[in-house]
Amino acid sequence: MALVIAAARETGARVHIVHVSSARVLPMLADAKRSGVRITAETCPHYLTFAAEDIPDGATQFAVCPPIRDGDNRGSLWQGLADGTLDMVVSDHSPCAPSMKAGGDFGRVFGGISSLEVAPRAVWTHAAQRGFGLPELCRWMSEQPAALAGLGDRGRIAVGRRADLCAFDPDGEQAVHAGTLRHRHAVTPYDGAVLRGSVAQTWLAGRLIYERVGQPA
Repeated sequence: MALVIAAARETGARVHIVHVSSARVLPMLADAKRSGVRITAETCPHYLTFAAEDIPDGATQFAVCPPIRDGDNRGSLWQGLADGTLDMVVSDHSPCAPSMKAGGDFGRVFGGISSLEVAPRAVWTHAAQRGFGLPELCRWMSEQPAALAGLGDRGRIAVGRRADLCAFDPDGEQAVHAGTLRHRHAVTPYDGAVLRGSVAQTWLAGRLIYERVGQPA
């Protein structure tokens, strides 16, 4: 991180830091931003959800790179989002075949977590507990990522923007069942977790592409 910041400061290059898992880098990021370095940074749902001390021995569905840290670190990442040191939350969706997660050896299995389908609900579950609202969730997971990617026609609801929309019940609760996920490979540390929030409908460019079973049209 220090090397990237130094290079960005010297060259004026625009840089983005992916997959921030360790809160130790947050003071460096904050200082770089205050001094005018053109830098943004992201974290991921699993770093905001899980804590190392709660992961059972051999539970390699939690294996990810960089690794999940302890609960105090998790709290500091949430504070980094609150104060703007971290700009966004991205899925880092990383599916793999079940055989690549088998064996119980964290040093040998594939390091990645499948979370695309559950990520907004996982983040919202903990964001709501910490006093954040839906505007923050939308900014972290939609508006800021779209802006970073240069997708100026989407990312928020406004006249002239592309109608990528989600009907979201913030108070609904659903348990995650790995076998029902639509990921190609459904190995996930979220299996069995009860998450807050429920997606009723999803539109892509104004076209309905998902509707929850039993949800009226």
